[in-house]
Amino acid sequence: MCGIIGMVGEGAPEFVVRGLRTLEYRGYDSSGIAVAKGGVVFVQKGVGTIDRIVSEPPEGVAAIGHTRWATHGGVTEFNAHPHLDCSGKYAVVHNGIIENHTALRQELVGRGHVFTSETDSEVIVHLFEEGVARFGDYEKALNYVLSKIRGQYAFVILTADGAILAARNGAPLLVGRSENATFVASDPVPLLGVASEIYRLRDGSYAVVTRAGAHISGEAQRVPEISARRVELGGYAHYMEKEIFEQPRALRDTLDYLRREEISLELDGRVHLLAAGTSYHASLYGEYLLRRRGIDARAFVASEYGSWKGREPDYIIAVSQSGETEDVLSVLRNQEGPEVVAITNTPGSTIEEYANTVIYTRAGPEVGVAATKTYTTQLLVFAHLFSGERPDKLPELAGQVIESAKPLAERLADELARKNNAYFLGRGLDVVTAREGALKLKEISYIHAEAYPAGESKHGPISLVENGFPVFFTASPDTFDETLPNVHEMRARGAEVVLASSEPSELAEYWFSVPHVSEVIFPMLSVIPWQLVAYYTAVRRGLNPDRPRNLAKSVTVR
Repeated sequence: MCGIIGMVGEGAPEFVVRGLRTLEYRGYDSSGIAVAKGGVVFVQKGVGTIDRIVSEPPEGVAAIGHTRWATHGGVTEFNAHPHLDCSGKYAVVHNGIIENHTALRQELVGRGHVFTSETDSEVIVHLFEEGVARFGDYEKALNYVLSKIRGQYAFVILTADGAILAARNGAPLLVGRSENATFVASDPVPLLGVASEIYRLRDGSYAVVTRAGAHISGEAQRVPEISARRVELGGYAHYMEKEIFEQPRALRDTLDYLRREEISLELDGRVHLLAAGTSYHASLYGEYLLRRRGIDARAFVASEYGSWKGREPDYIIAVSQSGETEDVLSVLRNQEGPEVVAITNTPGSTIEEYANTVIYTRAGPEVGVAATKTYTTQLLVFAHLFSGERPDKLPELAGQVIESAKPLAERLADELARKNNAYFLGRGLDVVTAREGALKLKEISYIHAEAYPAGESKHGPISLVENGFPVFFTASPDTFDETLPNVHEMRARGAEVVLASSEPSELAEYWFSVPHVSEVIFPMLSVIPWQLVAYYTAVRRGLNPDRPRNLAKSVTVR
C-alpha cells in the first residue's frame, strides 16, 4: 500500500511529482511532496491525488513524495505525508505500520515534541530529530530511529541540506542510480527508463543518499530490467482497459518463458497454496489441477492461514502478483520446514527472499488496481505445471474472445450500470471463474456481486432473485449440460441470464461465445468477458476503474 518516491539531483521536485502519478495505483487517499532548498524543507500535501495538491512544485536539490492508502488516522490534510519534525528541518514519508508508535509518541511528547497528525509515521521524524541532536550525524541518527521502532516499514527521510535516508523492514524499498541522480522508490515503475541501475534493499538494511551517490548498508539485490514501454497508457482510456487487451501478448510471453526456461515442478507430498484476492482464485484453480493428479493440495486465504490446525505441508506455493503481499509474506517468514515455491509477476520482489524456487508470470507491469492479465497468466503457469496440456493457440484464442466480447460487454454495461446486485454461478472449475467475475464487478463498479456453485444457488441465494436480477453463468463444454437446469431455475424466477459458454442457449439474454477448449484452458478465456463487463460497467457509472475506492494495488499491511 502507499507509494514512496524520492530523488537527489537536478529537477528532483518535477521528477517526484511525475513519479507519484505513476504510483497512485498504490493509494490515492491523499498525497504530498517535501522539497529541500536553501537549508529549508518545503511541504505541500493534502487530500486527493498529487495533481490536486501540487500544480507547480518548488525548485530544489532533493525531494520526496508520498501517495497514501490510509491505515492509522483518517483521510485528512494533517494525516497526509510528508510529516515534519518540530524544527522543520526533516520530513518523512512512510509505508507500513510502526507497532509501538503509541508508546513512542507518549515518550516523545513527554520530552517536548509536538505532533500534528494521528499517524504512526510521525514518530519516525521526531526520533530522527532527536538522533541528530544527540549524535550530530545522519547515519547514526538513522540507526537511533531503527533501534527504537518495531514493525514492518519502509520510510524515507529528507533533510534540509538535501540528503535522503531510507530504510526498510518487511515493506519494499528500492534505490536507483543514473549518471547524474540517485532515486528511492517503493516500486520500480517510476524508475523505469530513468535509472540505469535499480537495487532492492533487503530487510533491516538502509541507504544514505547524497549528491555524491548512495551508501547502502549490507547487501542489496539488483532488480532485473523491465520494459518501460509497457507502462505507458498508449491511447487507451484506462490502464485496466489496456491490460485486458494486453492479455494475448502477456499469455504468449508467459508461455514462451515457461517453455524456454523448461519450467517444471515435481511435488511428492502435501501442498498448501497461499494467496490473497485474485491470486487466491488462481490458487483454487491450482488446487483443482493438483488434486486431479492425486496430490493432497489445499488453497488458503493467506490472512487465515494462522488458524490452520492440521498437518504441516511438505510444500507451500505462494502466489502474489506483486511479490509484496504482506498476508503472504508474514506466513513465509515463520515457515522453516516446507519447501516454498513462489509465483509472482515482479522480479526482484520480497517474496524471492523466502522461496526455494521462483516462477514468473510475464504479464508486464500491471497498473490497474483490479488484476486482469496477471490472473490469466497465473492460471497459465498452473496449467503448464500440472495439466500436461500444451495451449499453443491460447494467445490467439484470447484475442478472439476480446474482439467478440467487447461490443456485447459495452451493450450489457449500459443496462447493468443501473443494477445494484448480481450473481455469478458455475460448476467445477467454472466456480473459480464465477468468483473472479464477481470480484471484478464489485471491485470497480461497486455493484454487490456474489459467486456460488450453480447447484448451491437454490439452497438460499435464489430467494433474492426477482424480475431483471442479473445472473452470470460460466459453463464450459464439460459442465454445460449440467448447468442448464440451474439456468432454467433462474429464468423461472425472472432473472436476466448472461452466459459465457461454447454453445448458445435460448435461455440467455446475453451470450458470450468462448471457444470450445478443454476444462483446463476454458477458465483463461471465459473470465475475459467478465473483465470487460466489469470495466465498461464502471465507466458507464462514471467511475475510474483504475482507482477503486478504498483499494490499492499492492497490499503491504496485514
